[in-house]
Amino acid sequence: MNKKLAMMGLGVAVGSMMLVTSVYAGVGDAPGYETFKSAFKKTAAVENVTRQVNVSLQDNGASLLNVKSTIKSTGVDHAGSAVVTVKSGTDEQTIHFYSQDGKQIVKTEDSEVYKVLEGEGMPDKFKGHERANHTPDPQVISEVENVVDALVGNLKNYVTMSEAPGNVKDIHFKLSGSQISPVVNTIGSLVIKHGTVENSHRPLPAKADTLGVDVTTLKNSLPQLVTDIKMDEVEMNASVDADNHITNQTAQIHISGKDAQGAAHDVVLSVDMTLSSLNSTTPDTIDLNGKQVENVKFDENSRKNWGEKH
Repeated sequence: MNKKLAMMGLGVAVGSMMLVTSVYAGVGDAPGYETFKSAFKKTAAVENVTRQVNVSLQDNGASLLNVKSTIKSTGVDHAGSAVVTVKSGTDEQTIHFYSQDGKQIVKTEDSEVYKVLEGEGMPDKFKGHERANHTPDPQVISEVENVVDALVGNLKNYVTMSEAPGNVKDIHFKLSGSQISPVVNTIGSLVIKHGTVENSHRPLPAKADTLGVDVTTLKNSLPQLVTDIKMDEVEMNASVDADNHITNQTAQIHISGKDAQGAAHDVVLSVDMTLSSLNSTTPDTIDLNGKQVENVKFDENSRKNWGEKH
């Protein structure tokens, strides 16, 4: 599996969610905040679920990147599956992931070969160890919330909530211009600037070609902003069902800046996440009998290239 590709859909979605949800930490007794925080915690605890995560990126009104993914997980023996389609310009890639019977399997749409990832150097997150061994520290969570509260301040007046039929709650949040904390804006600008710049100490994964994934499609689609970078607007909408689960959440972030040639860019990142089949999801599986199978081994050098030690 291509770490950069997987993290593009998942990481951008989670990162955007954290950016938006962080402003809720400690803002008081606002009903919207309390409802969202409670639903967020309950939804995060659900392991058997189907997630649809769509991410789009526009630059000056032109579409740069579209990522559509369907992720199914059970929470039992790390079983799961995912289909991810990435479109950049005229290039489009579809990758199928399977986690079954203790194996991690990758297949691209344009190939009949199923690649089974194995080896001690394989990133732990592909073997399921990371989730199994990670238990959030309540004290750390509390400290993080206190820090965010101090940075962001009181934003409860910007959170609105309305009731919909079926005991559904719709939560809306929007910040623009000076409403966005200067500290949050500065941190976000640094992440954007350094996240799109080539890093010679963390080269593209050596196994990318072996797995049949063209990571340059992603890298080349991102605008290389270097100066005057700022977040102009952040907006989030969420729907909470009668069982206190977030069933849909959308986020949109407007970013402006200039590239190395001084050209101005207005970048819009949109994320749409939908959760369904809570506690009733069955991941897709593949029968490898009779299929073309290639075993892909990961050694220590592969681990380094995948960023495990950086």
